[in-house]
Amino acid sequence: MSRIIAAAAIRGAHQIVTQAEESLKKALEEHGPEKKVEFPNTGYYLPVIYAMTGMEVRTLKDIEPVLVRTKSLLPPVPEDRLWLPYL
Repeated sequence: MSRIIAAAAIRGAHQIVTQAEESLKKALEEHGPEKKVEFPNTGYYLPVIYAMTGMEVRTLKDIEPVLVRTKSLLPPVPEDRLWLPYL
């Protein structure tokens, strides 16, 4: 994979996590930490997160540890002059 594509993917992943953090902050301010997070009219609670991490997300406050885990998985954004493989 080219350096340009890999660097763009890593930068994009960082942007998505930042957007998720901002959205969570906004949702916590509007609804509070005990607001349920689920698919309407079902008993499901973000099954992809549970399947990938084993972390149950039933309320907004349950999302915070998921974001911490997500950030820990992100590699640092590569510098423009870095030519070493980073994937």
